[in-house]
Amino acid sequence: MNTTTIDFALAYAKTGWQSFPCLPRDKKPMVRWADMATLETNMLTGWWDTTPNANIAIACGRRSGIVVLDVDSDHDGYESLALLAVEYGALPDTPMSRTGSGGRHIFFKHPGIEIRNSAGKLGAGLDIRGDGGYVVAPPSVHPNGNRYEWIVKPSQTPLADMPEWMIELLQTKQEPVKESGEIISGERNNSLTRMAGSMRRKGFNEDEIFLALKSYNLRACRPPLSDGEVLQIARSMTRYPPQDEAKITPPLPDAHAIIEIIENEIEERRRNPKDVWGIHYAWDYLSLVTGGKQKGELIILAGEPKVGKSYWAHQDALYSALGDPTKGIPSTPNLIWSGEMSAKQVFRRFIEMLGVPKRHMLTGQMSAEDYVFFNEAKALIVNSPIYVSHASLNLQDVRGLLEREIGEHGIEHVVFDYDWLIQAQGKDEIATSQNISRTLKILARDLNISILLISSVNKMGMDSASENVAKTNVSGSGKKLHDADVIYILTKFNEKKNSDLSISASDYEKISTLHLAAGRELDYHVPGGAINYMRETPNPRFRELKDLAKPNALPEWMKRKDVA
Repeated sequence: MNTTTIDFALAYAKTGWQSFPCLPRDKKPMVRWADMATLETNMLTGWWDTTPNANIAIACGRRSGIVVLDVDSDHDGYESLALLAVEYGALPDTPMSRTGSGGRHIFFKHPGIEIRNSAGKLGAGLDIRGDGGYVVAPPSVHPNGNRYEWIVKPSQTPLADMPEWMIELLQTKQEPVKESGEIISGERNNSLTRMAGSMRRKGFNEDEIFLALKSYNLRACRPPLSDGEVLQIARSMTRYPPQDEAKITPPLPDAHAIIEIIENEIEERRRNPKDVWGIHYAWDYLSLVTGGKQKGELIILAGEPKVGKSYWAHQDALYSALGDPTKGIPSTPNLIWSGEMSAKQVFRRFIEMLGVPKRHMLTGQMSAEDYVFFNEAKALIVNSPIYVSHASLNLQDVRGLLEREIGEHGIEHVVFDYDWLIQAQGKDEIATSQNISRTLKILARDLNISILLISSVNKMGMDSASENVAKTNVSGSGKKLHDADVIYILTKFNEKKNSDLSISASDYEKISTLHLAAGRELDYHVPGGAINYMRETPNPRFRELKDLAKPNALPEWMKRKDVA
């Protein structure tokens, strides 16, 4: 056991600070920290007995009674802190640690009112970790090899109250001073235009906007724009009257900069070639032919009732969260919003997929083997980043839900089960459908996450084993089809079109077929445009009927080792 780390964990527990393990030399939690951060000695000891070199993190907010000011040395955090000291005075004596990147974590007593995580509200490079957040703590090791260390130890100096001015600034909604670290070529004009637009809406004139942009440009842009370019941005914004936000739009993206990004991406892929460059699906062949789920894209999964859409999407989310270290597949944080089932039902479904018959759980007729599988499933699920919400959901609240879950859990893929259970405005079903798909598409792109929306089919699609499986069978607005980047249609198996001699007639009822109806990035034609999946009865899990080990499973270009 790493006595140094566990000693720190136990000391933090005595202080009332809940802690949990992160991956070695990483900030990523090893457990569902929001549920499992603890003061409990046995739990803490068990974690570091299992992974002695794990890093340690402390849950912030009311649960530990702390709020932490994170000073980022790489993004002007110290300069911003100095400016605050000039205006409001020096910070009080309070525990403080040095981060592995050379920054500071400054600890304050939680004020008793909600203090959420924020970035840049106090100044560039100054972030707050409060309710719903956490910080990596000493003696953790940064990815660069540097160790987190206490400068002012909590055992020697009590927590100071948060300064009143700091609480007031954090409670005031304001634009962050700086959106992210350095602004590189290709992003400079957009960032400065947004800043100029914000200032113009508040009534600033050309000279005031120019001076502010000029200072920000020199400090944040790499390389800075010329003064002439900055003046042009300021001048263009003052053509609009204050508050006329709708008319203020950023300039067109710079083609040279975008191509540079593509070149850099190609070079990175050349150094680290991979056939699946997105988020892995639960199935190898689907991941391979699609490249995985891509961030920024909206996937629509449609099918008639009881064909297995939810099971398919839930299995995909679960196994994506579990990952597979034996195949080098990382664990990916997933969120399922279930408007049809309770969270208990969804988690029971997970346990069923991992080997425990649902009927045994519901009747209590559990065998010794069932309990073995149940405990194994429980350990896998609670230590994996899979999250479920079953609260009623209005479309206007979806952004807030996703932003919170991304901030607290790092969510990268979201399943909405299903579209008509999201409360949305619209004069009719067509308009409502369009509003839902358009909003989710925008959110996928803005928040850089993958979103899968489960949908139904119209009357034409109800005979799901018919010979004409078409995108137009998807219910709702035709614009929904334009919003989607990927469209899958799940149907019953069509024995009349069966060309796979390995599938016996006795298995037809167990098989569902996934039709790849559209894919924005899909550059490989799947034979027949579909993949068959067999339900592992009585287990509801889907097994992909495509063995990548078979000689004819892949086209020749996918077999080449020199493609990358």
